[in-house]
Amino acid sequence: MTKSRLRTLALPLGLAALAAVLVGIYITSFRHSVTHGAGLVNVLVASRDIPAGTEGSSVAGGGYLKNQTVPRRAVVPGSVTSGAPLTSLVTAGPIYRGEQVTLRQFKPIAQGGVFAKFSGRQRAMVIPGEPRQLLAGTVSDGDRVDVVANAKYSIGQLKRATSRVILRNLLVLKAPDAPGSTDINSPTSSATLAMTDKESQTMLWAMSNASWLLVLRPTAHPANSRPSVDTLYSILGRGLTAGTAQKQIAGTFPESVDGQ
Repeated sequence: MTKSRLRTLALPLGLAALAAVLVGIYITSFRHSVTHGAGLVNVLVASRDIPAGTEGSSVAGGGYLKNQTVPRRAVVPGSVTSGAPLTSLVTAGPIYRGEQVTLRQFKPIAQGGVFAKFSGRQRAMVIPGEPRQLLAGTVSDGDRVDVVANAKYSIGQLKRATSRVILRNLLVLKAPDAPGSTDINSPTSSATLAMTDKESQTMLWAMSNASWLLVLRPTAHPANSRPSVDTLYSILGRGLTAGTAQKQIAGTFPESVDGQ
């Protein structure tokens, strides 16, 4: 191959190489301009679900967070870029995996723990009782319970007893400790329940004037029966016609003739 032909081939090859370099420079510059124009910023997102009531110090240092780059327009108000501001706070509600972490999702630590589980008209009430009354060893924190009460009273010389579910769907904030084999009848157990201020009046009345116990509600499709009151008459007459109940029960238990 002659030198003239080599020179002829070298020129287009050199131009092609130069064009490739220029294209590469342009693409790099374009990408940089796009990134800069989009205003990408770093934020913290939840790397896994964070339960309500989790202390901020655990969130900051417990593998709950990861860095992620997002466009500035997608940044949520109050977002954080460091876990440091969270250490004196507690999560006010659940934060789900992939969510941006913001200061708005946290409360002062004084409002955390048990205080994060009730609000408004709700109150926390410590209920003392025997282990059987409190479902000790059966009920757990976060379960829901009803309260059934039995009140005994007299009308003149006649004694009466009436039972009813007096409170429903109460949240167990702190379950009683499971009893040991030797202290099943210990009267020193207690449970902490969340209830409204009005319900706390009802509970105090029952604790002072009736016998009562907690019953555990199901977690799958809980439902309630129609409200009712049980008396001697209603217990013995259940399943009987009105006439039969009146005749048989009143004849055997004359004190039940008034339906009590």
